[in-house]
Amino acid sequence: MPAKEKGKCSIFLKKSDLYADNIAPTFNGLKTYPTKIGGVLSWLTFLAMMSWLSAQFVNVVFFKHPIITIG
Repeated sequence: MPAKEKGKCSIFLKKSDLYADNIAPTFNGLKTYPTKIGGVLSWLTFLAMMSWLSAQFVNVVFFKHPIITIG
């Protein structure tokens, strides 16, 4: 399967972007975490954020927040 070719627009944007770099959760774009505790804390933070976000989504879907009417 041939590699996907980049279009003219994406090449232009890449050249004009001063900060064009991949975003990675590790320090300085490393492939692995420098310490095991850093990796564990990153995973714990990710899981905590996703659990909070899913709880908020469930609250919105099941209308657990009170409805305030004015007047």
